[in-house]
Amino acid sequence: MYSKDDSRHQELVQKGEQLEQFLQSTDHSEQEKQTELMEYLNLLNSERASDLGIAFTERMLERIIAAFEAHPTADLAVDQLYTCLLLQQFHSMQFDSWRAHPAIERCQSALTMLEAEGRWSDCLRYCQDTANTYAESHFWPEALAYAQRAYTSMRELLGQNIKVLENGELLDLSDSAFSVITCALHTAEGVTLKMEAMLQADLGSEGYAAVYEEAKDAADSEPETDPVELTPEYLAVRFELEEKIDEALEHERGYYDYCKEYWMAKRMILRSEYGIRWKSPIVLNPNEEFH
Repeated sequence: MYSKDDSRHQELVQKGEQLEQFLQSTDHSEQEKQTELMEYLNLLNSERASDLGIAFTERMLERIIAAFEAHPTADLAVDQLYTCLLLQQFHSMQFDSWRAHPAIERCQSALTMLEAEGRWSDCLRYCQDTANTYAESHFWPEALAYAQRAYTSMRELLGQNIKVLENGELLDLSDSAFSVITCALHTAEGVTLKMEAMLQADLGSEGYAAVYEEAKDAADSEPETDPVELTPEYLAVRFELEEKIDEALEHERGYYDYCKEYWMAKRMILRSEYGIRWKSPIVLNPNEEFH
């Protein structure tokens, strides 16, 4: 991330301001605007300027949401979802994926519209990536909800005999089922009977059993976490908790041994501010090394 007095940082800021004026102008075609936008976003990505990417995509998203609320169309809904994905990517670069949560919540109505209109390929891409964003943040109930919506989208596409997306991605319902089961195994309820029945109906008993075992083996190989993370008390404060941890660590993330300082701050904040006793992965996995 660039410091605020860095000349390159200022140059990128100016490029962004010029681009925003370009995008709002009526003198250029949509194709020209899309080309300029992608060039700028790729530049921010290559420069690892995630802070600028977040600020820029947040402003874009605000404009698109306002336009969608004034005149909801499928095209604006698609623009909204893909802009939200860009925001998620920049947050991931900055090691704070959880901060995309409010934006994702605001895009619910756009996603619901596209599902109702059968825009399944757009829904699939968005829901897959959003499920991954939540899983990266260990927001498992939300990850499960989007993994399930991605599964529904893929099932609808396969039902239309669409087996390959325009970007060349092959559709495999077993892969989507693996994501659903993986997320479910990290929640308090686990794989419910209703979920199991649906997956067995789609994959067959043997196919479901194979995917379930693969997901279970992957989950079992992960470091043990404190079961308190599955409780309603913990789930209710996750977003606020992450904000407080980030503030305690002065917004520095991703450095060597960061996880240890993160867990220390998390344990102290949970106990002192919420009365929740929480054990870190270091305590629960004494034979593992963490950095």
